Amino acid sequence: MPFTLTTAEAAELLRVSDVTLRRLRKSGVLKAGVHFRVQGLGTVRPPLLWNKDAVDAELAKRSRRVLGRSC
Repeated sequence: MPFTLTTAEAAELLRVSDVTLRRLRKSGVLKAGVHFRVQGLGTVRPPLLWNKDAVDAELAKRSRRVLGRSC
């Protein structure tokens, strides 16, 4: 099911905010072609389509890293 969800849909299913998805994308955690792809071209802020499974796996990996530090 790669790249089928809008930002709002992905955020809702992943239980994070769309701001969080944008922040992780801009910081390089979520990568183009793996976690999201641009829909269309030529716009200043094009809509993105998200791969829920890939993003979910990355978020889980990051959560384990954070939890591992506090234990």
